[in-house]
Amino acid sequence: MSSTVLRLGLWLLILTLGLFIFDSKFDETALGELITPTLLQHMLVLSIALVGVGLAWRIFEKTAQKVVVKNRCKVCGTPVAHGAIYCRTHLRGVLEAEDRRTHSGTTRVPKV
Repeated sequence: MSSTVLRLGLWLLILTLGLFIFDSKFDETALGELITPTLLQHMLVLSIALVGVGLAWRIFEKTAQKVVVKNRCKVCGTPVAHGAIYCRTHLRGVLEAEDRRTHSGTTRVPKV
């Protein structure tokens, strides 16, 4: 949602700058008379406010997401380091079980 507000503010800022340039070039036309300096000021203030709110909201979302989301062990639920699936104890158990499953204990001698 923050990206939508931020994009809206940036597009409104681009539109405001475009209307300012249009107003400065074509001031005597009928469309140029509709664009008043107060309208441009209000649009500029609104776009800056939307960009500010969007940036603040994005920062708040990212910090709130870091606080809430923590990696936890799949077996016991204790917090683990970023990127880990199991805690140290359960990781050892999983690795030992995999080692027992894949290695029967006998060594193979390659045939020459």
